[in-house]
Amino acid sequence: MNNDENAGKRFCFKFLVLVPHQDVRSLLRKHGELLIKEGITGVYQFPWAAPIAELSEELTADELKFFAHSLRASIGNEKIYASETDTVSFPADTERMILFGHHLNLNISTDIIGDSIKKVKKNIFPIILGSWLIPEANEQHFRTMNQKFDMPSHEKLSFRAAAAANMHWKPFQIGDKIGFKWKIGKLSWFPKKMLK
Repeated sequence: MNNDENAGKRFCFKFLVLVPHQDVRSLLRKHGELLIKEGITGVYQFPWAAPIAELSEELTADELKFFAHSLRASIGNEKIYASETDTVSFPADTERMILFGHHLNLNISTDIIGDSIKKVKKNIFPIILGSWLIPEANEQHFRTMNQKFDMPSHEKLSFRAAAAANMHWKPFQIGDKIGFKWKIGKLSWFPKKMLK
């Protein structure tokens, strides 16, 4: 394949993501719709999931189950809390993108990931429950919009029910417009409660 052919080809990224319960995703979706109605521009919506790591290959069902059970064991029966909004750099092909959303109070050690650590290309920290993907040049514009239209109170964004999943993320381009497609795989839910 020559350089011209390579230039037009977009890479598909693979991630391990944490997917909160539908109630939390619905709350974020409603807020996103409000911001769009109020005229927010220059941002891309993100699928209301928290990327944990970029992967070289997707995790198997058993690896996802191990991760979900290990993370539940590490936090016990406590809720996962989302605090103030935060940002983290997000791989997105050649464009410099920033993931914006609520910061989750999670600490993911290598023990929690287990043997699948060999598939981890890069840990993503801080862990952000993503709502928006922002071109780096537009970050200040989005911060201004966020001050005008407050995100939901962090007290509303706490949850026990969550799942681990693989996510495929693919940038695409039509003419001079860029966009992103994603697919979240089968969910591996946390155990409801840890036995004492």
